[in-house]
Amino acid sequence: MRALVTGASGFVGSALCRALLREGHAVTALTREPQRVRARVAGDFEVAEGSIADPGQVARAALDHGGCQLIFHAAGIADVDAPSVVLRWVHVAGSENVVSAARFAKVRRIVYLSCADVSLTGEDRMHWDEKRVLPSPPTGPHARSKLMAEELMLAHSDDTLEVTALRPALLWGPDDIDGISRLVRAVRSSGFTLFGGGRNIVATTHIDNLARAALLAAVAPEAAGRPYYVTDGEFLEAREFYTRLFSALGLAPLRLVGSLPYALLRSAVHDWLRRSEGPRAPRCCAPDAARCSTSRARPSTSATKPSSTSTPRWPS
Repeated sequence: MRALVTGASGFVGSALCRALLREGHAVTALTREPQRVRARVAGDFEVAEGSIADPGQVARAALDHGGCQLIFHAAGIADVDAPSVVLRWVHVAGSENVVSAARFAKVRRIVYLSCADVSLTGEDRMHWDEKRVLPSPPTGPHARSKLMAEELMLAHSDDTLEVTALRPALLWGPDDIDGISRLVRAVRSSGFTLFGGGRNIVATTHIDNLARAALLAAVAPEAAGRPYYVTDGEFLEAREFYTRLFSALGLAPLRLVGSLPYALLRSAVHDWLRRSEGPRAPRCCAPDAARCSTSRARPSTSATKPSSTSTPRWPS
């Protein structure tokens, strides 16, 4: 069984490659940075240099070496400050290219790596499941572009090409160069503030749990056409989670102030300053404000908890 992994040089993509190789599966890694993926993933696998911006490159990667039966679509932009037009081109247009290439290459299933922020609206998300209708669009252009990509891909799921989407929460784990590392740089630069006293519940997802969930989602018949939240088993209040994290990393203590309306107002002012003064202006974006506010995130994952002894069984 061969799988194609897009975004293979990134935090999620490289973890998926390693998980697939550990299970003994053949892997084709699609990346714009072949040397980087070779440095992050050990083992015998194929590297296809290319981008999801070109459906032809994706199709060729999926067809080479006997063809791929699965695609794990992990390519994307982690930076929530990226321009909205870039986010839409990469997440939405890029995902449409992956679907087109998958159909051309007769791929059986796509597992799309989305994110839990697609339901981040500033409202409590306690015990939300994947069927929950959002009261408003998600906060910030990054989450909105990921939701548009997720909806586009799931709409293409049918009998010839099955698609499922996974929504990890705050990702963490070894080799993280995106989420936690970016947070550390921000804390060292300007500190970190939790609005509303840090009483909100934080959902996290270890990278190994996400990789395991992705392998299971690739073969579970009931997963076709559906999104799933993927989280760790433990939920903590934000102030406890970040206090532990900052202490372990030797960072300055966090600040507990304000409320969500204040946070969103502050983010709007800071966005204006950044547009006026450039990257040296202080950073506080709306998704950060909503995530660090009194809104709580504890999605229901009862439908996605596999047995501890379950093993992905790949179709022959």
